Amino acid sequence: MARNKAFDPGERLEKARNLFWEKGYHATSMQDLVEAMQLNRASIYDTYGDKHALFLQCLANYATDKLNDYKRVAAGAASPIQAVECVIRRAMERTLQEGMACMVVKSSFELAETDKKVHAFLKKDGGRLQRVFEELLVKAQAAGEINPDRDPVMLANFIVSSFSGLWQTNMISGNKKLVRQMTDFLIEAIRI
Repeated sequence: MARNKAFDPGERLEKARNLFWEKGYHATSMQDLVEAMQLNRASIYDTYGDKHALFLQCLANYATDKLNDYKRVAAGAASPIQAVECVIRRAMERTLQEGMACMVVKSSFELAETDKKVHAFLKKDGGRLQRVFEELLVKAQAAGEINPDRDPVMLANFIVSSFSGLWQTNMISGNKKLVRQMTDFLIEAIRI
């Protein structure tokens, strides 16, 4: 019979997630994880697997939290186009509040080109977010809120790819006013 864990696996996963998010995959050592998670190596391997498996779990945890946050914000909007705007503004707010680039974006630049598992995960995650926008944009077209000739798939991809630009601009320039202006411009571009 399996023993119960003497720790909360979800809580420790969040500690690992925050460390990977801050330092990146390659700069995070197993010793860093031992210290941050306050677990010995055997407990980490037994519960989460190796460093790569732990990273993938952390990335999935972050992506799910982010997507759920966006869906929650969209659900509170009065119309489909307002839902799109609310999600875009929420992404901008997260950028400014967290003070770091999105973990998904950071991971894409660090690992997606060379790590097939990370690449596959990021592609799937990006598709999930893109579909959220597609559904909202189709509804916005049906409600007459945006031009019916606009391609919702292209617009959804444009929005998702623009998020990387918001994070990059904030990270490099630290100019919150510019990030807010870019967010407004993105919203205006969708309504054209």
